[in-house]
Parts: sequence; C-alpha cells; structure tokens
Amino acid sequence: MTNIQKIIGVIVGGAVIASGVYFLNQSSNSNTRDTDYSTTRTNLSTGEADKDCSDFSTHAEAQVFFKSQGSGDPHGLDRDGDGLACETLP
Repeated sequence: MTNIQKIIGVIVGGAVIASGVYFLNQSSNSNTRDTDYSTTRTNLSTGEADKDCSDFSTHAEAQVFFKSQGSGDPHGLDRDGDGLACETLP
C-alpha cells in the first residue's frame, strides 16, 4: 500500500467516524419538538401573552385552555403533538 493510499484511508476513516458522531447526536424522531417548556417566548406574534405549562396547576386546566385555542398550538403546550397539553402536570 502506498503512502497516498494510506492517507486517503485515514481521511475516509475520519470522515466516517465524524459522520457517525454527527448522526448519533441527532434526534431519532425529527417530529419531536423541544420539551423544555421554560424556553418559550413571552408573547406570541399576535401580541397575546404566551402561556406555558408553568402557568397552569394541572394537566386538566392546561388541556381546557389548549382546546379553547382551536387548531394549532401557538403556545407550545403540546410539545409531542399527541393532542395532550402539559402532560407532566398532575
């Protein structure tokens, strides 16, 4: 094996390792949204105050508000998109 072949082998091997590390650090489900409810904005683009899960005492209270907002989830209360708001609340 020539030196050039060895160099190419090292470069290719490094690229394979680097791409593997990159993909291992990616979410396994591209539809999963951020579940840290404390990182949402304070106001919606409409100027309305943003509601976060910390604004509710129970899941039931958050769910009533969530359903009252109609389609979509501008407040980010249903981070996994399953139709249930603030599932971590009691």
